[in-house]
Amino acid sequence: MYFGFSIKGLIVFILPMIINIIYVIFPPSDNKEEKVVKHKFAEMLESATRMLYMVLICFITNDYKSSFSNIMLYLAIIFLVLYYIVWIRYFIKDRKVEYLTKSFLFVPIPLAIFPVLYFLLAALWLDNYIAAIVMIVFGISHFIVSKN
Repeated sequence: MYFGFSIKGLIVFILPMIINIIYVIFPPSDNKEEKVVKHKFAEMLESATRMLYMVLICFITNDYKSSFSNIMLYLAIIFLVLYYIVWIRYFIKDRKVEYLTKSFLFVPIPLAIFPVLYFLLAALWLDNYIAAIVMIVFGISHFIVSKN
């Protein structure tokens, strides 16, 4: 692995962010309560590892040509599609807060789990093991923050 720009890494990072931009433009229709910080350390760790993952996935690369026949790519795509389906459910259901954390296919807090699995599998597809480790730490902190 070496420092360089990865267009695949940039695409991996941007794909789930598209729906987040739409969320910022169209926030929950019934969100009246103010957010209370319950796990300050977990939130700080979540923010730091999110940024670190972005840098690592976009700027750490290797000579290995990530194969389009690699199962990690297709598993990542499945979790990205599931992530989008949960977001579509939220928008179809009038942007109600409850749909941001409601289980989907028996998965609790799917908007915390699906993107983490997508990012983890995408990092493995790109053979970026440092980014994969960072995503595991992000996933744990993201789940703690999202659960509350």
